[in-house]
Amino acid sequence: MTQPKIKTSHLQRKAIIYIRQSSLHQVLEHGESKRRQYQLIELAQSLGWAETACEIIDDDQAISAAQSYNRPGYQRLTAMVALREVGLIVGLEVGRLARNCLDWYELLQIAAVFDVLVADEEGLYDLNEFNDRLLLGLKGIFAEAELHQIQARMVRARMSKAERGELRFRLPIGLEWDELTNKPRPTIDQSVYNALALVFRLFREQRTIRAVLHHLQREGIQLPYQRRQRGLDPQIEWRQPTADAVGALLHNPLYAGVYCYGKRQTKIDPVKRVVHRRLRPREEWIAFIPENHVGYITLDEFEENQRLIANNAYRFPNSQGAARKGSALIQGLAICSHCGRKMHVHYSQGRANYLCDFAHLRYGDPVCNRASARHVDGLVTYLFLQLVNANALAVALDFKDKLQQEAAQIDLVWQQKVCRLEYEANLARRRYEAVDPDNRLVAQTLETEWNHKLAALVEVEQHYQAQRPTSGQLTSTLDEMRQVLGHLQDYWFADTITAQDKKELLRCLVEQVLVDGRGEMIRIQLHWYGGSCSQLAVPKRLQSSAYIYFRIQELAHHQTDQAIADQLNVEGYQTAYKRCWTARHVLTFRRFHNILSAFDADPDARLPGTTYITGAEARACLGVKQDSIHEWCQLGILTGQQDGVGKRFWVHWDEDVRYRLSGDATPRANMVAVRTLCATKGEKRQQIFAWALENNLPIYRLRRGLAKPFYILLQDTSDPQM
Repeated sequence: MTQPKIKTSHLQRKAIIYIRQSSLHQVLEHGESKRRQYQLIELAQSLGWAETACEIIDDDQAISAAQSYNRPGYQRLTAMVALREVGLIVGLEVGRLARNCLDWYELLQIAAVFDVLVADEEGLYDLNEFNDRLLLGLKGIFAEAELHQIQARMVRARMSKAERGELRFRLPIGLEWDELTNKPRPTIDQSVYNALALVFRLFREQRTIRAVLHHLQREGIQLPYQRRQRGLDPQIEWRQPTADAVGALLHNPLYAGVYCYGKRQTKIDPVKRVVHRRLRPREEWIAFIPENHVGYITLDEFEENQRLIANNAYRFPNSQGAARKGSALIQGLAICSHCGRKMHVHYSQGRANYLCDFAHLRYGDPVCNRASARHVDGLVTYLFLQLVNANALAVALDFKDKLQQEAAQIDLVWQQKVCRLEYEANLARRRYEAVDPDNRLVAQTLETEWNHKLAALVEVEQHYQAQRPTSGQLTSTLDEMRQVLGHLQDYWFADTITAQDKKELLRCLVEQVLVDGRGEMIRIQLHWYGGSCSQLAVPKRLQSSAYIYFRIQELAHHQTDQAIADQLNVEGYQTAYKRCWTARHVLTFRRFHNILSAFDADPDARLPGTTYITGAEARACLGVKQDSIHEWCQLGILTGQQDGVGKRFWVHWDEDVRYRLSGDATPRANMVAVRTLCATKGEKRQQIFAWALENNLPIYRLRRGLAKPFYILLQDTSDPQM
């Protein structure tokens, strides 16, 4: 066959026969198309090319022609054209070469530049002739449109089926299709089910992916993975857990009983020749059907898990971030009260500070807010321990039950792992026993496999027995819990609890902490989960911990300085210079930090509304000598406390005491003089006063001329029986 378009220069180069089918199914089942494409070598020979000059490129079998970057055969063809090695390109049709106009026109342009002919079953084309180029261009357009129509029909059918929840797709590990209901269901393999259920329960308690991963590694628990091989059913493989595997379980709504489809969108960049995949927002998903099947968790728990995961990420400005290492306890919870931004922790010379310097770093403005982490953490700790001590026993009892449930579930996972290895060992044994003993080559291999299975079983059993907790480690009496919770404060400040554990405890109750470090005081506004709010302030120049500051402030309402010092020493606290507390130290601390007390000699430093006054002030109010005040206190007529500073005595004082003992009380008929009672009964007045106090009988001083003797108000006018 002679063709005027074929020149000698064309025949001196190769004829390339390009062969391609779009899918593996077409390669295996559509044999006629494959045969027709390989017969194209006869077409090239009929056009004048020798058999040795014909080369077949069939590297792109089972690859779609929608793109060219993933087709090594097409790329080799393009390279050979550019190297002037090709005189003719033969394809069954345009769709075999490209179904993308960008790739098709690129090939046509290169073929025109390097004078390459194109042939198919319908004719021969010279790209330097306008009519041939126009015809091939139109064929390329039709080929791309045909691909779009095919894909559109398939996609619409899939979408319609997915919207009804009937489209099947590859399910993640732990789920399988139910042939009766055509819906996903949890796997029937109990070892896989319990391992995945353990992950969800651990995240519910630990609240971070990293904590769940550490727990699994600490307990030596493996997770199941799907190992897929072409043409075979997926196989389950148990491996060491990874953060990606745990995250994939927690992010997949299928485990929450939700049928979902269309979570990801795929786009191909034709210039860079890369595939871009992005997660769509939930409102853009093709299908989202809650309560479609039985899951491992509920949808509400899944939503809470997503909120926690997002809150643990530091890259989001409104998230708290997961608890990390470091001495700062409210890292991620501290919010600037001025601008509302999250404050970060800045360490300088071993000291931590909460710092808000966004505007300073970006615009050069002054630092917005700064506060010492030691003081702020002390404020938060003070409020936290007050709340926890009030309700810790009930929480501890609930935690005890959860701890036992957790141990039981971990024990079940280990038992199932041992059972699985026992099955594999027995299977290896049966294979070994089934082989012909004379076939030593096969028998040796099966015997070695059996020995390996037995060794793995023994190792797991030993590890299981070694890590298995005893019953005594999981039980504790109510008295033991009370003992521990009663000393929770001691454990907290004795560093028995790690800083990371303290952060986790705080995050269970504290939502955020607004910090104001301007001025002489550091002020915080602590927001608890549930909507409650607490406010506290502490001086910036405080040398001791903020907890001691508030402890002294609390005790100063009802204890003297000496009693406060004794209490702080009992609780194990020391001064900033590591000394024991004394009444003088407490007085100095209070005066320096302007802490008001119910027992302060300076009226300006005394709490308003206090019911105590000094003995000197009582003496002035009653118009008696100081010795009388001491004597009345010893007799019980007056009550009070004695301070260690100067051995000062504080008298309980109110309007009733002033009225009864000042001498201005109104006489009553049932009042009997103490002197009369002493003469009548022959008792001393100390005994009379003790009897009156024991029977809650009021003691009065009445004015009788220049004297003010004591009287006792009886219940009636009859002679009392002492």
